[in-house]
Amino acid sequence: MQPTPATASSPDGPPSSSPLPAESDEHPFGAPPRDLPPYDPPAPTRITDITGIRLETIDLANKSDRKRFIDVPGPFYAGDPHYIEPLRMERMEFLDTGKNVGLKSLEIQAMIAYAGSKPVGRITGHVDRSYDAYHGVNAGWFGFFDSVNDRKVAHALLAEASKFVKDKGATEVIGPMNFTSNHQCGLLVENFDRPPTIEMTYNPRYYEELITSFGFGKAKDLYAWWIDVTKGIDNPKVARINKLCERVKKRDGVVIRNVSMKNFKSEVETMFSLYNDAWQRNWGFVPVGKDEFVHIAKNLKPIAREELLLVVEVKGRPVGFSVTLPDVNEAMPRDGKLFPMGWAKLLFGLKRVKYARLMVLGIIPEFRKRGLEALMFIETALRAKSLGMGGGEIGWTLEDNWLINRAIESMDGKLDRKYRLYGLSLDRAAE
Repeated sequence: MQPTPATASSPDGPPSSSPLPAESDEHPFGAPPRDLPPYDPPAPTRITDITGIRLETIDLANKSDRKRFIDVPGPFYAGDPHYIEPLRMERMEFLDTGKNVGLKSLEIQAMIAYAGSKPVGRITGHVDRSYDAYHGVNAGWFGFFDSVNDRKVAHALLAEASKFVKDKGATEVIGPMNFTSNHQCGLLVENFDRPPTIEMTYNPRYYEELITSFGFGKAKDLYAWWIDVTKGIDNPKVARINKLCERVKKRDGVVIRNVSMKNFKSEVETMFSLYNDAWQRNWGFVPVGKDEFVHIAKNLKPIAREELLLVVEVKGRPVGFSVTLPDVNEAMPRDGKLFPMGWAKLLFGLKRVKYARLMVLGIIPEFRKRGLEALMFIETALRAKSLGMGGGEIGWTLEDNWLINRAIESMDGKLDRKYRLYGLSLDRAAE
């Protein structure tokens, strides 16, 4: 699901000094990228001679091919103390293009790069027909980018992914996007000093140079914010906002309740009825079908705390919801394997998770700018504190979603990490 809001092992990480982008009346929740650099002529740093590199197109619907694809990046992270390998069983299910209902509108080409018999990189190129139809564009995407620190390898992969989407009619290529904004996306470019939180990406620092040397320019930054909740309403900013929120509750008949796990099916129905409406004007948004929404909810249910799944109602009408999850990465087996001992480690560790990620928060359009976003933030923060948590990550948010970013800042949220999407214009791309 597309987020509004991740977890730090240390609340003392330095916030970015970068100012927020200026407000936009036309695109208050994120503007489309503009003035992307052209694919052609090639950037002078692009490697076009890929002698010695072999690219193999694989079928992600094939189990053995999926395994090979998943296995590629592991060696690139050897010795990195912050890398947490994704759960293999989850990745095997997610990448199954033959069965994953969330991928039915996508055309995907997955590739592995080899130097001799050794896998040295991977990538997907894909187009999303639902996205194109919804936004009236012809967009192409690359995702699941991993490579050894070698421009020749990386550029061979990026060129082939760009060619694939160009051949499918795309006029631009943007990534990394794994596969849509409802999934993991963005390249980590600021603050490599801690592991990623649940469902956030992580990568070596050198990936940025591999992508930009090909010619890609910035398309959009995604923000991850850190909030410390240990002081609760003893924090003056939190106390002030809490006081204002109490007025909003009384004035508008606002009630915030948590989701009932006993009535989970009907609660998911309520959240689905709000989701597409609440996110419709966000850049990068792709409407979610009911089957995919229910599937995502079922996958998240085992790790969720109902106290942190909130629905906001105005005079009895549900008008928004938020999803905050314990950061299971704190307890995750680092090798991505649940067998033979991974399950025990995970279940034992979940009881001791100290941080969370507020990953989804949305209000339907006619109830925005009434203070409900801030009310949801403060309710989440105070509930997390009552559960013994020290804080967490809020994100990601679009850099130019000024409404939500200001609400986070008002709660003493600190900009902690940046993830970047890169783009190229394919209008003049060579065949």
